Amino acid sequence: MNFFHEDGRGGIVNESGEEASAYLVEPSFRLKRLTDLQKYIKNKKVLTETEAIKDIDMEEVPAKKERATVYNQYSNEDRLRYFYFLHEKLMKPCDAAKAANINYETARKWKRTYNNDPEKNIPFKKTNRTPNRPKSQLNDQHKMHLINFFDDDPSAVIQDAVENLVKSFEGLEIKKSRVAEFMKEECNLSIKVATRHPVGRNKQTTLDARAIFVEEWLQKGMSYMENCVFLDESGFDINMRRTRAWSRRGTEAIIESPSARGISHTIIGAVSAFGVVNLTVKR
Repeated sequence: MNFFHEDGRGGIVNESGEEASAYLVEPSFRLKRLTDLQKYIKNKKVLTETEAIKDIDMEEVPAKKERATVYNQYSNEDRLRYFYFLHEKLMKPCDAAKAANINYETARKWKRTYNNDPEKNIPFKKTNRTPNRPKSQLNDQHKMHLINFFDDDPSAVIQDAVENLVKSFEGLEIKKSRVAEFMKEECNLSIKVATRHPVGRNKQTTLDARAIFVEEWLQKGMSYMENCVFLDESGFDINMRRTRAWSRRGTEAIIESPSARGISHTIIGAVSAFGVVNLTVKR
């Protein structure tokens, strides 16, 4: 294979300097760069020498530093001392706080609370164990009143109970939340799904008629444990679900069912004191 090139004088010669017998000049064309140094370095696999992992001597973790900030805890005596210097000695708030050894910002909060209180009570520390906590207005008399109230009207709401208490006991002012708490903790009342009974179920005439019916059959020799069979039925369908469900507040509790109407199946059972006599499914 011979390579030809220009000799600088317009001629085409080979490596030996001999002129080419014939040649064809074609128009120039653009070459496509296959690669460059940047791509070469980027795609080149870099071999690195890794050292073997050595065992590390574990050191004990230093003990956790305790919180440097310490909050001051003031007793009721400290509060009384501060207001004594403020009102009795007529000292300035900052001087009274220094004399009582109270943080000035804390003393300012006490003074602001005192000024905003119409009765001008010293703001003692609020805690469930404080002897200054107001005693509950509700007692055993209110307890029995609430129990009787819901016995007479189980579907009443808490607001109805509050209005009835205020109306029945003169001078009583109570919040709805306090009555609800008292009902749960003291009266042992809880809300549940209501079961409806017809009005005439427990009338005296109905109870008397039941008693006469039982006495007549007992005189005829009927015995529940020896010669009686009890029949009962219960219906089921594919759409049966719980009547109560959970949902977010303000949203409706929706339970999906396979269809709007389902085929009902009724099971009729005959039971005696000796066991099940017969079971039948009715569709």
